[in-house]
Amino acid sequence: MAIICLAFTVLTFPAIGAAEDDPSLAENTAILVLVPQDLEETPSYSEEVAEGFAEIRALSVGLTSVTQGSYRREQGLLDISQGARVSRSTYDPSEVPPVGLARMIGGGGVVEGWEAILERAETAPQTIEPGLLASSIPGGAAYVGDATKLQETVIPATNRLGFVSSLALADTTDTARRAISQSYNYRLVVVATSPGRNGLRELEQIVRMRRPGQLVIATQTPPLAPILPLLPIGAVGISENADDEIDPFAHGLTSDTTNLPNLVAGIDIAPTILDHLGIETPDEMTGKPISAEGERQPEELTPFRDRLDELGPRRNAALAFVFVGWLILYLAVGAFFGRERTFRRVRRIGGLSVLWIPTVILVPAALGNPSAELEYTLIAGLALLLGFLSERFVDWPRAPLVPAVVGLTVITVDLAFGSHLVTRSILGPNPGYGSRFYGIGNELKPALMVLLLAGLAALLSGRPKSRKNAAIVLGFGLTLGVVLGSGRLGAGVGAAIIVASATAVAALMMLPGKMTWKRGAALVAAPVVGLALLAALDLATAGGQGHYTSVLTGGGEGFADDVRRRSTLAWQQLWNGNMPVVTLACLLAAGFAYRNREMFKPWAGPIWPAALTGGLAGGLIGSVTEDSGPLLIVVATITLTGVCAYLLGRPEGTAVASVQTPSTKE
Repeated sequence: MAIICLAFTVLTFPAIGAAEDDPSLAENTAILVLVPQDLEETPSYSEEVAEGFAEIRALSVGLTSVTQGSYRREQGLLDISQGARVSRSTYDPSEVPPVGLARMIGGGGVVEGWEAILERAETAPQTIEPGLLASSIPGGAAYVGDATKLQETVIPATNRLGFVSSLALADTTDTARRAISQSYNYRLVVVATSPGRNGLRELEQIVRMRRPGQLVIATQTPPLAPILPLLPIGAVGISENADDEIDPFAHGLTSDTTNLPNLVAGIDIAPTILDHLGIETPDEMTGKPISAEGERQPEELTPFRDRLDELGPRRNAALAFVFVGWLILYLAVGAFFGRERTFRRVRRIGGLSVLWIPTVILVPAALGNPSAELEYTLIAGLALLLGFLSERFVDWPRAPLVPAVVGLTVITVDLAFGSHLVTRSILGPNPGYGSRFYGIGNELKPALMVLLLAGLAALLSGRPKSRKNAAIVLGFGLTLGVVLGSGRLGAGVGAAIIVASATAVAALMMLPGKMTWKRGAALVAAPVVGLALLAALDLATAGGQGHYTSVLTGGGEGFADDVRRRSTLAWQQLWNGNMPVVTLACLLAAGFAYRNREMFKPWAGPIWPAALTGGLAGGLIGSVTEDSGPLLIVVATITLTGVCAYLLGRPEGTAVASVQTPSTKE
């Protein structure tokens, strides 16, 4: 213990003196304020805290994503301290070891249980360093508050060795004064206020007493219950210029992590503090500095959070409504007109309705947050209606071209304007879970890939195998890869791999002649080419802030971390809930369709088997390259089911155009 005390003294005292001797250094400080909700409230997102932040007009306000994946209070605080995060389920153990606080000589403290925290971090599938924030600041951080009630709130002030440089505990009568006083000696002060309204008053006092040039970041203390981890956050001092002139106008908050207005990530807090202090952000921190920009819209925060809270529970139910509606249509039409007269047409309508799903899910998102019943009705009703109209006015087998053109165009336009509708849709990335904040999520990637192939099949129906038609498939695949992989559009890390693999398979099947070793090598190289394309797009379009920048700059270690993280999460997803049964059913469905492929004949040209095979290949490859794992093959199989149903609904007596042998020139 004596050695620990000595090390603690050496680490802290030189910086204290430096702060007292240099007034300019004292001004260049930051205060992180954690405001607990009223203890009588249900442990969740606190509208009282959000409204309190909005009432402090100097604060720029927004929401912060606390953790990635499943939520725990302690993990959220650890993520703040390390400026990086990964799903809690990938740690061993998944639960955060308990921590306690022991007072030490010199006014500082040591966090008991910190060694177990560090050992657990070593098991994460990427580099994680708890306490990196305080360790990056000379002299460490001070803590002000009543840590006897919420001992976990001391975590952001703890350094890598488990030390807190200064503790001012128990007395909550003058929290603001003590916080400001500590900021003269320490460049970072972490403050745990009183709960509810009393805590908001203490925050208001801190904001009013802060010095020019001083950064104050306030957020709701992560609550205890497992919730959708989006919490209110406010900041003042971010938008001040180099001359320490205070910007009189508060704004919304955003960062390059989220690329969404009014939303930042918990891991952005540490880089923001270090950036303000003029300290270089360590490579191990993956968060990005928060910026204050755009309009201040506190009234939008709770509705936005409520919408994200509804997406997860509604996803499966909304998709089920489409298939239930299809079944009801089949039974109703058969009851009135007889099965033999109608079953083929109902097959075509139902198959097309599945292909319309990526488009119609944007409609409820455009309405804000409609009731669950209205959302289900809109999605199922519009999908079946558009399926009926496209089948009615476009001859078989050309109709899939309509949902493909409309869906891919609408989604691309929405991505170009910030992906607001995609983000709020039931198949969007759902920023609430902290894995992804904008662009195309894993749920939509395989659906859009199959949609493209179905549209190409409709376009090229009846055409023979040729180099020209193979080039058309590759060209459209390249275009979709650009849309899904671009850092400013789809921002899909694995999308380029999925699209490249799927379109490469389809294009090879459209080439005349037999498979050769050169063609096989090209097929194997396709995912690598897609990866290189994504990297180039990341640098060219994301300003060095895209998803793959860390891999490119981190060299082999960064790439290895990314592969390890993805494979770990994919394997866990395979055994999550009923996913094993669903995955098995989808694989059996794919095997059934392949084994009984004679039922699709005569094909309307070689493009249709090429499209189906390419779609299946893309889903399989995506399931081993994306962190959502088997979800990719499940979504691909569901979408391919729509294509197969449409093909099996071939009108009686429909003649298939003969496919001419390609000329040698092609």
